[in-house]
Amino acid sequence: MRLYKYTLAAGAEQTITARGRFIRGMSASERYKVQVDNGARTDFETGIAFELPNEFSQVRLINTAAVSQVIEIAISQRPVFDNRLVGTMDLNGAIGILTTASASHNTPAKQSITVSTQVLAANADRRSALVQIDGACYVDNSLDGVLIPAGSMVWESQTALVLVPSAGTVVVRILEESNV
Repeated sequence: MRLYKYTLAAGAEQTITARGRFIRGMSASERYKVQVDNGARTDFETGIAFELPNEFSQVRLINTAAVSQVIEIAISQRPVFDNRLVGTMDLNGAIGILTTASASHNTPAKQSITVSTQVLAANADRRSALVQIDGACYVDNSLDGVLIPAGSMVWESQTALVLVPSAGTVVVRILEESNV
């Protein structure tokens, strides 16, 4: 097996003189095309591989992307297995990713509640909050809210949290982690 790595400008081509039966795309930032010997040009990208029934002697890389890119391929007589995770993901605003934000911990004063109370305001910078209660409470409302038993803890993210004591006074303690 041999690895070949080239930086190709947009639209550029690179011919590799190498014998093999197997080719695998090891890395590239965009799709490109490969042409084996004088065969048809075919779409290719990182993670794609194929084995030909007969040995080839030449591979042409064609950068069809609108930008320059580094393309690395493996050529071998036998299959090359690459168990690195390869693929793309479209998060489309559904998931927040924290890359460099520092965290800050906050422990507001404990609260004693006897009626429906918002104990945690909505906070887009909150990573998580641990809410501890010493008495049974309903989340949101007592009609169809979830009953949390006394002594339990509730994890919350960015949304507000309203607790309704089932009876008497409930002491609420909060540990909140937020982005700085």
